Amino acid sequence: MASERYTIVVALANPATVEQLLRTASDLANRHGGRVHAVAVEHKPASSPFLLFSDEHVTAEYADESTRILERATAVSDAAITTDLRIDSDVPGAIRAVVDDVDADALLLGWREPSTAADAVLGTSVDPILRRPPCDTLVERMGTVADGVDRVLMPTVGGPHVELAADVVGAVALANEARVTVLSIVTPEGRMADEEAARREVRAAAAHLPEVPVDRRVEDAPSSTTGILEAAADHDFVVLGATGTGRIRPPVIGSVARTVGREATCPVLIAKRRTDSWAERALERVRSAPFAR
Repeated sequence: MASERYTIVVALANPATVEQLLRTASDLANRHGGRVHAVAVEHKPASSPFLLFSDEHVTAEYADESTRILERATAVSDAAITTDLRIDSDVPGAIRAVVDDVDADALLLGWREPSTAADAVLGTSVDPILRRPPCDTLVERMGTVADGVDRVLMPTVGGPHVELAADVVGAVALANEARVTVLSIVTPEGRMADEEAARREVRAAAAHLPEVPVDRRVEDAPSSTTGILEAAADHDFVVLGATGTGRIRPPVIGSVARTVGREATCPVLIAKRRTDSWAERALERVRSAPFAR
């Protein structure tokens, strides 16, 4: 069901988070003249008696909440929307399949602190997807809702996720007639230890936001995390890149994004661009394909 329109897939699992996720998804879809594709995955564990039933039977008899979630998404979306109910024992795998089926441009997930799994960063369903994103992926912290959005903060240190973060910032700012602060923190021992380099990164990020009013700021702080959290106190929404790199085992997100995501008092969205090569994507498809006999 591939589409030539811009399509953002939003994965929904909790009725309480539908409005928050649909606001962000709708802002992006409307900015690009596209659509939202909302998906709810009804989990069918491998050891569950549900395995005795067909997916159609499970949908008809046991997926009432998932159905209500999608109905709510349709009601509150400010953009064109389609919906999708999947039955699967592998929730991350089902979300990846939807992304492939609709040829999605972006994927929006929600996470809520704290994670129930001791070794999870953002959650057992979110982590596998964010470690190797199937497309440009956005993760929004649930539970902290802004009472209107007048100021949006976009911290930056450059890197591959800046343009994606700016896309979200621009969409939210346009929808809310908000002002944007593009911020770089200069630290004694960090990536941005040079003020002129920090100013270059701020200028480069601001260049992706020609349609909205932008304030450019370079601040000194003991650490990037400290500087961002201090600035976030005066803003209604924070959007930042995932940061963090790793060739052997890619991180879910970097330490700065993780700490800001957990400690900021306003809503936070983390953007992660799909940056793997075509060779890595081909290898991933081989790894995930059923064993051929």
